[in-house]
Amino acid sequence: MLYGALAGAAVALIASGIALYYALRALKAIDPARMESLTELITKQAPSTRLVQAEADIEQIEKSLQTLESFANSVSRRLDTAVQRVGLQRFDSSSEIGGELSFALTMLDARNHGMMLTSLTDHRGTRLFIRGIIAGKSRHPLLPNEEISLQQALEQSDHN
Repeated sequence: MLYGALAGAAVALIASGIALYYALRALKAIDPARMESLTELITKQAPSTRLVQAEADIEQIEKSLQTLESFANSVSRRLDTAVQRVGLQRFDSSSEIGGELSFALTMLDARNHGMMLTSLTDHRGTRLFIRGIIAGKSRHPLLPNEEISLQQALEQSDHN
């Protein structure tokens, strides 16, 4: 569910960025001298209602561009708190059971805040533990495999 929302936000951000790019490109392509002569030509040859409608359309496009820019900024701020770095270390918690059924899973956001979920499986059953991670550190001592999971997450770049 979280990954679906994240994927949706990423698609929206990309679409907003593309729309913003083309809108800015269109605005930069407008030559003031050419626009003045074009406006003069339109004023002489076209009914004034068309010119008024074109001006209204341009204003609407500018408003839409501002809305898209605001939306892109909002999405960018929210993405900082989404899971961006993941570390997973599978292991055998005891020599009695093989198959690496135990694991340590670390999930961090852009500021290296997040959580670590550890599952220890042995012949008596499975125990789950969760630890908070703040700025890449746990308040509690970590098992060696938890340390590996945390390091895996911390070593990921922002572009993975």
